[in-house]
This record gives sequence, C-alpha cells and structure tokens, in this order.
Amino acid sequence: MKKVLCLIAALTLALSSLGCTKIRARMEIKAANEAYQKEDYAGALPHYQKARQIDPSFPDLDRLVGYSEIGLYVPDDKSPNNEKHADRAILELNGYLQKRPDDRIARDALINMYLNANRTSQAIDYFRNYLTAHPADLEAVKSIATLYAKQGDFNESLNWYQKITLLDSKNPEAFYIFGVVCYEKVSKNPPADVAQKMDIINRGKDALQHAIDMKPDYAEAMAYLNLLWRQQALVDALTDPVKAQADVAQADAIRNKTMQIFAARKAAGAKKS
Repeated sequence: MKKVLCLIAALTLALSSLGCTKIRARMEIKAANEAYQKEDYAGALPHYQKARQIDPSFPDLDRLVGYSEIGLYVPDDKSPNNEKHADRAILELNGYLQKRPDDRIARDALINMYLNANRTSQAIDYFRNYLTAHPADLEAVKSIATLYAKQGDFNESLNWYQKITLLDSKNPEAFYIFGVVCYEKVSKNPPADVAQKMDIINRGKDALQHAIDMKPDYAEAMAYLNLLWRQQALVDALTDPVKAQADVAQADAIRNKTMQIFAARKAAGAKKS
C-alpha cells in the first residue's frame, strides 16, 4: 500500500510539473503574441524561442519563430545580419512544413521569403521536392512555371506550363495561358534560330486552338491566336511572301471573329444594365 501511495505521489508531482511547464510556455506565447500584433518582431522572437525551449511539443512555434524572422528581414539589405534573418526564417518554415505540408499560408510565406531574398532557385528546389510526394498538385506546378519565368529560363518555364495543360486538361484557360506565354516569347525575346521560333509559334497556336475548341466563344484565346498567325507571317515573309499573305488573311479572319464576340458581349451587358 505504501508503494502504491508513493507511486501516486510521484505521478501527481510529475503531472503537476508538466502542467506548470505548459503554463510557463503559454505565458511566453502570450507575451510573444502581444509583441507580434504590435509588429514588434524583435520583442516577439525571444518569447517564441523561450516558449519552444520550455515546451518543444507546441505545434506552431516553428512557424511563429519563422514569421518573426520574416518580420525582421529587410528586403534589399544584403548585410550579413539581415541575411541571417532570411536563413533562419527559411530554416524554421521548412522544418514546420515538413510536419505540416498542407499549410498553404506558411508555404506562401516561405516562397515570398525566398523571392524577397532573391533566392528563386531555392524556391524552385522546394517545389520540386514537394512534387515528389504530391505530383498532382496543380498550384505547385504553376508556381514552378512562374518561378522559372521569373528566373528568365523560358524553356523550363514553358515545359512546366505544358505540364499544367496535362494536369488541368479540361480547363481551356490552361491552354490559353500556354499560348500567351508562347506569344510573349516570340514577340518580345524571340530565339535567333528561325526553326526554334516557328516551333514556339506552332505550339502556341495549337494550344490556343485547343482552348477555342473547348470554348468556342473564347475571344481572348482568339485574340492571341490572331497575333501568333501574324508572327508566323513575319517568319514566312523571309522565304515565301505568298504564304505570308495567307497567314495574314487567316489572322484577319480570326481578328474579325474576335471583334464580333466582344461586340456581342458588350451588347449583352448593355441589355442587362
């Protein structure tokens, strides 16, 4: 009986100690939250760190420490101390997302941190690693396509935009965006090789036509299809002026149909109002 009483006393003491630990941790979190809400990130950070030291099991402390480091980071300041804030924010949020990979808000915060710190390649690596476990995550694929475009790597960007059309194959907008990207490339920064330029034009035309096939009144897609036919005319004019004239005629026909659809939309809108 004495042994049982001793065990009960020991257990009670342990539970009491555990309860005190939780209370101390929550007091630190409360102080941290008050500072954070005032945008006093320097004041919030040590309290979050202290709370984690007291009670490492508290689920959100990695995220809160990371957010505080983000708050302390100053974009465009390349000083070593400022870069440490970026390093720590990235480390904390990566650790948190390994435990809670579906927290989109935290993931967006991490990606913004990468971009603000001019670490686009690290953001791409993050999403590539994420896709190994979530290969059908459309938003992640869109993010990679956008990040490669931001990095200036058109070929990789276009490959990922094409992946979007495979994952989102029933959405005409996916093919429309792919076509727009192709047009932007050939109109603003075309490859020197004519064959490569024509390949991009044809891929863009095919994507836009597919979007129109799915949505026959897709005037926005028609507008860019018209523009790509005109880009093709510029290429064909170098070797075959007759073919170039046919390209322009095709572009004109598409443009006229586009204008009819826009006019019909405007008229329908006027009737409603």
